[in-house]
Amino acid sequence: MALAARLRARGATPNGISLFAIGLSALAGASFFFALRDPPHYGAALLLFAALCLGGRLLCNRLDGLLARRGGMVGKAGEVYSDAPDRLADALVFLGVGYGLAAWLPWASDLGWAASLLAVGTAYVRVLGLACGLREHDEGPMPRRTRMIATAIAALLSAVGLALGHPIVVAWLLLAALGAVIVGAAWTIGLRLRAIVRELEAR
Repeated sequence: MALAARLRARGATPNGISLFAIGLSALAGASFFFALRDPPHYGAALLLFAALCLGGRLLCNRLDGLLARRGGMVGKAGEVYSDAPDRLADALVFLGVGYGLAAWLPWASDLGWAASLLAVGTAYVRVLGLACGLREHDEGPMPRRTRMIATAIAALLSAVGLALGHPIVVAWLLLAALGAVIVGAAWTIGLRLRAIVRELEAR
């Protein structure tokens, strides 16, 4: 990938890109948090920015692996830098959405925590399978990439809603996005656990 080659030439490292993705997620979470607390047009701009940050995070998730493999920069601690930042990044995004919505729906922060914990749970179960000596199980409808794409789309639609002056509709749209992540992540965890147990019992 040409972009990965240019980044390598400029001194970028896979671990640095992984850490940069946390910064993008923090900016996205902060944008969600403040979007419904500002005048509609400023809120719309914040939601557009959040969507861009989420897209940037997805790009970082792709580039760090490409840079490591094709650039011969696979480090001994590469797996830690590749996986651990993503867990924090998930939490920053969904907590930002939940606490941002709390201005309209006080219980929305609880959904932010639920989405964060379940998102981390999908990764935990995947790593659990590897720890049991099995192949990597990535079954389920709500892996990391799908979570971020769904949240980015919700942010774009919400930006349009705020620009048109419909903050209540936007609040329910973002709430629906959180709900989709919660249900999808729980389903993903269940599918992965079932696959792991079946594979272990079949040995």
